[in-house]
Amino acid sequence: MSDHKRLVHFGIGAFHRGHQAYYLQLLNDTLPESDRWYYTDVNLRKETRVIPDALRAQNGQYHFKRIAPNGDAEYIKISSIDRVEDASADPSVIARIFNDDKVKALTITVTEGGYYLNDNDDINLSHPEVAHDVGVIQQQNGQPKTLYGFLALALIARQNMDGGAITVATCDNLRDNGNRLASAFGQFIEAAQRTSLKQWMATNVTFPCSMVDRITPVPPSTLSDEIKQQLGVDDACPILGEDFEQWVIEDQLANEFPALDTVGVTFTKNVHAFEEAKIRILNGGHFMLSYVGALRGYQTFDQNIHDDELNGWLKAYHQKDVIPTIDDRPFDLEAYRQIIISRFSNGYIADSIERIAMDSISKFPQFILPTVRLNLERGHFPVSTIILIAHWYCFLSLKVRGRIAFNYKDPYLSTAEMWMHQQDPVGAFLHEPDIWQGLNKQYPEFGESLKKQITITMDAYQERYR
Repeated sequence: MSDHKRLVHFGIGAFHRGHQAYYLQLLNDTLPESDRWYYTDVNLRKETRVIPDALRAQNGQYHFKRIAPNGDAEYIKISSIDRVEDASADPSVIARIFNDDKVKALTITVTEGGYYLNDNDDINLSHPEVAHDVGVIQQQNGQPKTLYGFLALALIARQNMDGGAITVATCDNLRDNGNRLASAFGQFIEAAQRTSLKQWMATNVTFPCSMVDRITPVPPSTLSDEIKQQLGVDDACPILGEDFEQWVIEDQLANEFPALDTVGVTFTKNVHAFEEAKIRILNGGHFMLSYVGALRGYQTFDQNIHDDELNGWLKAYHQKDVIPTIDDRPFDLEAYRQIIISRFSNGYIADSIERIAMDSISKFPQFILPTVRLNLERGHFPVSTIILIAHWYCFLSLKVRGRIAFNYKDPYLSTAEMWMHQQDPVGAFLHEPDIWQGLNKQYPEFGESLKKQITITMDAYQERYR
């Protein structure tokens, strides 16, 4: 391992390699070798070992195809990852990695479901995997299964060394991600009875919020052959991404951090304004329109944008329901919306609807519910949002009933299955507390309107999905 300051990342997905590692590569290209920073990437789950194994065989190096909506592409060699480890095979590697004063920060990318939060935003300590990890940390023995268990091992290692202060930066789409991770992890540590660790964390660990944005779809199976043809090199794990990138980090750092602001990263005290615009305009629209596309048989999201009716629905959703309810505006939101539509139309990215549509039950309260609530509070009836939500329900209903062939992944699909087996499935959906958080009780006319729209939407797809 090189003698450099470094970051550690939990998870080795395409998004991290096309975003955080990409930015670090841009920075390193401006620095002499002695001043460069490098990533240690850590795999946490045994079912995701294929890419880490391939990446390790290439000494962490790979290629990133960065492509614009007009097809212009560049192939960037990424060498900012110089160590790849697999904690799912050997959790003791965590202590070895973090017991190193050259490690200054940990970045994390997980899905919304990976936080195991309940509707009160507390950690779900009764979840079997979380409960298992509480025991692992309490007894100091065993193999963690969740982010919390691995993070506890990392911070225990830091606690036992001099100068162990560390930044823990989440890089996902969860609102207020740093604060929510800090709160949930604090509850986890209390449950594991690690009082001294919690006391040490109060003055040695920060959890800055962050906002990240770049579309990085699952790379096509032909990308390795393309790299070989274009560059004459073998690469078993290249990635593909759009030519747009944004990373906003809360200026709350516990230790040294690479000067990423010199290559376009924004450090700010107000991440919330950036993430609110991004999550509600980009992620909300991306998410909601994916189910309409799925019902119409589309495979990639650019097909949605080239469907005039769907594009019109998305425009109305943005302009009538979303943008008017965003008060704190860090940039021109209409100009931002137009950039997003251009990005969504990028057929060269061909982002799969299956990828975007997954995990909908945990995503809905994050991406969509705030827009519904804010519209109702200001006396505006969100017609466009209702149309899109009705399509989401229709998609879930058809999926649960086995009438649509779609590779849908969601750890909470059993919740939808419970709705669909009720005598009144739409009513069960409208009374689901984790989805609506009491909103339908407060605004019953909204629920009635949504129920009517669901009936209209279900009828529209009956013939197609008999």
